[in-house]
Amino acid sequence: MPILSDPIVTLEGISLRNVSLSTLEIDLAIRVENPNPVGADLQECPFTVMYKKGDTGSRLATGNTGNAKIPGNTSTVLKVPVTSHNKALAGAFATFILKGGMEVTIEGVAVIKFLVIKKSVPFSRTISVTTADITGIVTGKG
Repeated sequence: MPILSDPIVTLEGISLRNVSLSTLEIDLAIRVENPNPVGADLQECPFTVMYKKGDTGSRLATGNTGNAKIPGNTSTVLKVPVTSHNKALAGAFATFILKGGMEVTIEGVAVIKFLVIKKSVPFSRTISVTTADITGIVTGKG
């Protein structure tokens, strides 16, 4: 039986902040739960934002939460703004227009240290982005 339980890292939410032909801005909410009686240090949490292009994923943006303290027997939600200015946006917009929406996936690995023990915890979540979501952002009702 392990002395320390694995932390639980989940993507709690993804919200679109702004979208244009050259920029995609989203806010991520990443929850880190520490079920242990001792505190932990989130050393980093690099992640990639992708959309499905055919049978594969195409990268839209990357980011990192940076470090944070996670007290024992608690959970912490980290808010992370992400902006993309890359060529993949053109393909994403084409997919979005042709299909009336698209799936966006966030994948990452949280690196958490308990005293001297370091653990890597992967996470992933996929959401659908629809024309209604974009309309809400443009009209200020999203």
